[in-house]
Amino acid sequence: DEVRIPIIYISHALEEVGALADTVVLLDAGRVVAAGPIAEIATRADLPLAARDDAGAVMTARVVAHEAARDLTRLDAGGAEILVRTIDAPVGAPIRLRVPAREVILAIERPNGLSLHNMLDGTVRGIVADPARRSALVEIAVGDQAILAQVTTDAVQRLALAPGKRALALFKSVGVQIL
Repeated sequence: DEVRIPIIYISHALEEVGALADTVVLLDAGRVVAAGPIAEIATRADLPLAARDDAGAVMTARVVAHEAARDLTRLDAGGAEILVRTIDAPVGAPIRLRVPAREVILAIERPNGLSLHNMLDGTVRGIVADPARRSALVEIAVGDQAILAQVTTDAVQRLALAPGKRALALFKSVGVQIL
């Protein structure tokens, strides 16, 4: 970044790619499957990354405030407020974070009395069934970014999830990985 030299880095470790890459090129048997910004590629349920056990959203954010009394840091992720455990970064610092798809709960109405801090209002962008895992991956557009949720097919039916429908993406502060 400092000397602005592009680097080609090959890795199968999604956490590593999320921390280092700005642009990702997915290859399968030497063929390009997809290419684009990491935040976009990581949240596309139709791509091979989403089929992995460690699938999840990679988001960019800025530190807004530290709430010492609550031991939390407030982030702005493209208009979406996210609370995480206190991190050692100054206000205004850019942060890259990862929210694993298995950590995300979907809701249609805002619940009360929960221990989690993060309830992001969004819109269902897409749903891809994963018959091998008896689940589905749901893409939720949140502001100018996206969250990926792994849920049961029953949850998709009970919540009547469909592209264009409003949904809340809920996740714990301790479930967010700072990259």
